[in-house]
Amino acid sequence: MTTTEQMKAAAKAAKKAGVDAAMSLAEDIATGRLDPAALDAAAAAEARALFARVEGPDDPLWELHVDVARQVLAVGGGIPAGELAEWLAVTRAAEGVEAEPDADAGDWTAEACDEVLAWPDSGVAKLKQSDSTEDTPDP
Repeated sequence: MTTTEQMKAAAKAAKKAGVDAAMSLAEDIATGRLDPAALDAAAAAEARALFARVEGPDDPLWELHVDVARQVLAVGGGIPAGELAEWLAVTRAAEGVEAEPDADAGDWTAEACDEVLAWPDSGVAKLKQSDSTEDTPDP
């Protein structure tokens, strides 16, 4: 048997083993020997054990942690605006950046931002609506 034939045979055996494992899993679920919710819980626990602790920039998973954090912020609704404001203040203090002063009541940019945020089709307006349904006060 040549090396190419051996590789093809190994690939075929791996595919068969994968199909057999999937069919066995499907049978276990169908017969009630395996609870999908328990499997989900076990997978979530394992992911938490592997991923949930953030050590900082020297952590091998740091880039993944930062990417996930960005995705949570992009999707919206995962972290309330008040908490985001607190973390912004912590980050600014850590970077030695002075906090931005609050906008004056007569400042036209603040009024314009408020108008944009109030637009019904604004994603931020939708987030504010979902935040208002929570019991947390706005910052």
